[in-house]
Amino acid sequence: TDVEKAEKYVKIAELYLQEDETVDAENFINRASRFIHNVEDWALKLHFQVSYARILDSKRKFLDAALRYYEFSQSKPDEVDPDDLLELLSKAVTCAILASAGPQRSRLLGTLYKDERVKNSEYVAILEKMYMEQLIRRPELVQFEKSLLPHQKAVLSNGFTVLENAFLEHNLLAASRVYSSISLEELGKLLEIEPANAERVAATMIGEDRMKGSIDQHLGFLEFENTEDEVLAAFDTRISSLCFNVNQCAELIEQQYPDIVCSLAATAMATAP
Repeated sequence: TDVEKAEKYVKIAELYLQEDETVDAENFINRASRFIHNVEDWALKLHFQVSYARILDSKRKFLDAALRYYEFSQSKPDEVDPDDLLELLSKAVTCAILASAGPQRSRLLGTLYKDERVKNSEYVAILEKMYMEQLIRRPELVQFEKSLLPHQKAVLSNGFTVLENAFLEHNLLAASRVYSSISLEELGKLLEIEPANAERVAATMIGEDRMKGSIDQHLGFLEFENTEDEVLAAFDTRISSLCFNVNQCAELIEQQYPDIVCSLAATAMATAP
């Protein structure tokens, strides 16, 4: 039957993924895709979808993988083990951090940051800085780097590892929120790389329309082109994050000190005009 075929192909794909054989795993997931639409077993469908996300992850399509991991992490607890959901959420955070900087990634970072479950993640500090578009220093990434899988530590064609590239692109975007222009020499110091490498990273992001700007090679300057809307959006993001954190603090105080909160509320009502 279609269900038996789908189940067999998904299981084979999972076994290949355990051995990090992505090409073979993708082959069997593609075979399973021909039958999965006839499957009503929710658990089997989830195994299929998670395997597909892992393949995207292995192929370093981190943004797509992160979106799928996060979608599956929102499954109902009565359908999936809560620990498995947290593991999927953790994978979503990792892939979002490794994804190429740009508008889509920024939106995903915002979604993840506002998810209450992420507050318990050991990498929430990195996620917060990326969401807030703040500069990140290399020492802050040491522990995170240790948690990465082999394919997530791969060296890219530009000579940087996946994490280094994500870190450089993020810091370049963060710099664009602070500077209207910067010399390539200073940019190199800011990113902790050679000016020529900083120029290449900036040129790639501009060429792929993931950052607005232009490079004056004669003067050795990078000009950022932040529109007023982008500046206001960045400001709104910071205000929204501040309000979110204040609200969380208020809720924690109310949970731990209900008597004090009730007393303050009663006093406020008594003194109200």
